[in-house]
Amino acid sequence: MSFLQQSLLWGLLAVAIPIVIHLLNRKRHRTVKWAAMEFLLKATRESRGKKKLKHLIILACRGLAIAALIFAISRPIIGDFFGWGSQRVDTVILILDRSASMEQQAPGNTSKSKRTSAIENVQNALKELGNPRLILIDSASGKTQSIPSPDALAEINATSATDTHSAIPALISTAIDYVMASSSGNSEIWVASDLQKTDWAPDQGSWDSIRTGLNELPQKTTLRILAIASPPTGNTSIRVLSSRRSGDELLLDLELTRPDEDYSSTSIPVTFSINGARSSEKITLNGQSYQFQKRLPIGGSNASGHGFVSIPGDTNPRDNASFFAYGEDSPTKTYLISEGGESSRWLTLASAPPGFGNNQSVLLSPESAHQIDWLNTALIIWQAPLPDQIIAQEFTRYIQSGGAALILPPRGESESTYLGIQWGDLTQSTRDEFFIVDDWNQTEGPLKNGVEGTQIPVSKFKAIKRRSILGEATVLASWEDATPFLVRRILGDGTAIFAASLPDYRWSNLADADVLLPLIQRMITTGDERFGSTFAAVTGSINQQNISNEVLTRLDSYAESQSSNAPYHSGVWQFGARTLATNRPKAEDQWQIISNAQLSTLFEGTSFKLFEDKGQSDALAQEIWRAFLIAMLIFLITEAILCLQPKAVKH
Repeated sequence: MSFLQQSLLWGLLAVAIPIVIHLLNRKRHRTVKWAAMEFLLKATRESRGKKKLKHLIILACRGLAIAALIFAISRPIIGDFFGWGSQRVDTVILILDRSASMEQQAPGNTSKSKRTSAIENVQNALKELGNPRLILIDSASGKTQSIPSPDALAEINATSATDTHSAIPALISTAIDYVMASSSGNSEIWVASDLQKTDWAPDQGSWDSIRTGLNELPQKTTLRILAIASPPTGNTSIRVLSSRRSGDELLLDLELTRPDEDYSSTSIPVTFSINGARSSEKITLNGQSYQFQKRLPIGGSNASGHGFVSIPGDTNPRDNASFFAYGEDSPTKTYLISEGGESSRWLTLASAPPGFGNNQSVLLSPESAHQIDWLNTALIIWQAPLPDQIIAQEFTRYIQSGGAALILPPRGESESTYLGIQWGDLTQSTRDEFFIVDDWNQTEGPLKNGVEGTQIPVSKFKAIKRRSILGEATVLASWEDATPFLVRRILGDGTAIFAASLPDYRWSNLADADVLLPLIQRMITTGDERFGSTFAAVTGSINQQNISNEVLTRLDSYAESQSSNAPYHSGVWQFGARTLATNRPKAEDQWQIISNAQLSTLFEGTSFKLFEDKGQSDALAQEIWRAFLIAMLIFLITEAILCLQPKAVKH
């Protein structure tokens, strides 16, 4: 029944009931005519004060009935999401979070995802508002599009599940730009999100401009946030941290993660699929996360391939699989630029040890550095005065493109600077004493613990000579006097590591290989990832968006994807002669939620309202015009009763 039909029905009731009461009153008058004179005589004896009070009450009932009718016609709204008495809304700009974390089951619901619950809440609220114009900005594409009806929200591809990340600050900026550029009338911006901290990026510098933009909109525009921010429960995710080919095997570094506070031991079946062949293995997860390695046989073929790892379904299906692809086996090349001497022999051995037939090491003098094959190099070890001029420019471009560099001190003095780092004075320990590293980063960098927690024996390393490292960089290891032994500079997609001593027994025992071998081999792996990156991309990233116009064919058998949403789904894809494995962003496996206090800080000085969907049945908005019509009926009935004349007394 439409609003007009309901209004007419309630209006008829409001008119009919007082008329019926009045007719009954007239009938009673006809039956008691004989008492009319006595009634009049009695009425004249009523106190003037009582008459005045009765008339005032009748007048108040009439006034309140008229006010209730006016409120009913204006169709006021009440609700946690909108507040009382909201004005008519002409346009709603809906920002819908479609990130992978939004597929977690909604609070209090075992069948709906947070994304689905948000869509249903928005649909109901829009209907209560009389279906204003709806503009959708989805987090995957970031584009604005007009939606003809709220009923279409759940059916279109632009609101379906994805494996992407959400950049909420950028999406709100897009909404502000839309309001500024369009004649949207009385507009409101709605944000439906699970408030994942990595999506909202509260430390990002763009929030100042967002607050300014909201306050400078031409018409008053309210920002409303539908937060489905319950922490995930009963969920486990799996991720391929890295994949690298070694001869006839593919070595996978894997990680299982769960957000629950209950870290009881759980056995999880893991399925491994490579080139269509599947196997499974049960992995025991004792804590919040567990990293492990898996070797998968490739066979004698030198061709490329692909596959995935997966775990059984749980409360979020979007993080139960991770994909990989690999190419033909090719040698891993390391260039060593060295002044010569003992250290060059140990560095060559550590970069291409016996048994690592796929590793190659090329030794060059500093004068021959122009012979480096920058495009096909995994690691460059530089043990010489720091590069300058043309070589320094080439070296920097190599690192920015994802290359790895290990830079060791020269034996003589060096006054040049590279990447903001300069070698300081050469110092030597006193007799029978050593420089000892007593603090190093065991969670990241080339000295981190192994996948299964194995620790590199850095404490065995002792030095009698060292150079100080001058400049700003991240310290990964320190001597016992707190001066840096190992520092890192991140440049573009690559990494440069500076070490303060040499693998020369006149300098240190670094040549013992306890530290040097894992250090160099891990850096080779890091640099080699840039070649594997041609087979990998983050779902929804620029690399994948660049191929969105291509005809994509899904190669893996884990799931099917609609072609229009292929750029936003993880999987193994083929376009032309290229194979690409795409995976959800790492940030989607971080379940921290932004707090209400942080939200208030982000939108301080703006008009915003927060509705927290915690699984309750309350709607986002409820129209209360029916309540005002009922109130109008009550006031009219009260007035009619007060207008009834007292029953005559028989003699």
